[in-house]
Amino acid sequence: MQHMQPHQPTGGMKMQSFTHKETGKTFYYERLPINGPGEEAVLAPPPHGGKDMVYGQRIFVDDGEHGQGWRYGVVLTSVAYVIVDEREEDGRHFWITERWPIRRNNYVEL
Repeated sequence: MQHMQPHQPTGGMKMQSFTHKETGKTFYYERLPINGPGEEAVLAPPPHGGKDMVYGQRIFVDDGEHGQGWRYGVVLTSVAYVIVDEREEDGRHFWITERWPIRRNNYVEL
């Protein structure tokens, strides 16, 4: 399983972070705006299947070289569900999600 490299946004933002348990990398994230300008949250099932859940957080995964930016995610106490890809099949849209074990959670001002 390949994980994205962390990216630290700049510009005086207040964000939270978590550390991926397997890789030791720190990722920063923020809540997506509700009914505001920009990206909106998406509904997708968790990696283990089941009911759709709201992926309402932006997890920054850019490594500074490949321009990957951020991914939709849900950050909980000990796990983060992250949308890592999407595909279309027979006219239907599917999100590809991963479960990341994490140590949580720091509040930082960047």
